[in-house]
Amino acid sequence: MELFTEAWAQAYCRKLNESEAYRKAASTWEGSLALSVRPDPKAGFPKGAAVVLDLWHGACRGARAVEGEAEADFVIEADLATWQEVLEGRLEPLSALMRGLLELKKGTIAALAPYAQAAQELVKVAREVS
Repeated sequence: MELFTEAWAQAYCRKLNESEAYRKAASTWEGSLALSVRPDPKAGFPKGAAVVLDLWHGACRGARAVEGEAEADFVIEADLATWQEVLEGRLEPLSALMRGLLELKKGTIAALAPYAQAAQELVKVAREVS
């Protein structure tokens, strides 16, 4: 399944709702999160793309793929190659954020910090979809 497509977004949301580990880790999370890929015409993303997740207390209430800039409470952006490394398990998201490979375009690390376990589960579930 191709990353950052509507089909991938919907499958990701379904898998999040099936994950007991995510439900527990994200029980206090409220808000939206966008996983955004930078523009890359060669990879089929001339304007960039994102998957926006509506997350609420351990549930995914909806997901959608968007072209271009994403609107969400938190926006995490990277190039496609970095996202592929994260989703294939070769790169840990927290270290990628600290090294600047993943960029927090909207929101703050301080606001995300209490949800580190939820973020880990988000990535684990995304790896199942990819």
